[in-house]
Amino acid sequence: MRSKLNRLLCVLVLTLPAFAQLDSAQLRGKFGAPLSRETFRVPLGFDLVVDYGSGNQVCKLQVPALVPTHTTKVQNTDDMKRKMRAFLAELVPDSTRGRELQRFMSQFGAFAVGFDEYEYVTFVQTYSGSNDTITVTFKNAGCRETEHTIR
Repeated sequence: MRSKLNRLLCVLVLTLPAFAQLDSAQLRGKFGAPLSRETFRVPLGFDLVVDYGSGNQVCKLQVPALVPTHTTKVQNTDDMKRKMRAFLAELVPDSTRGRELQRFMSQFGAFAVGFDEYEYVTFVQTYSGSNDTITVTFKNAGCRETEHTIR
């Protein structure tokens, strides 16, 4: 009798995690539709994260602030910044950005954020010393609609 009880208890313990799992339907019911997001591995050695809005329009791009270096231990941050700016200039050229509206920077202790606002996009760069990112947000109608449904 005791061995049957032990077997039943083992079966119950082994099957319990299967019932405790979350699935897509539960998450969608609680939080709504997921973001449409893709991650691209760029040949320069970093990931480009892209969020899409309605009609598969690009709404947000996120990249590291510096292009990673894999060849030397000494990192020239000016060169790494220049390469990232060149990459972004090719990906989001001046014609896509529109005219520059304003630039400013805010600092909160050791953390700072730089904003470059254009007619059609906004660039936001974090400055914390580690894991700094540049986020490019597009200001089109499809992105604003998606933004409102997420909040």
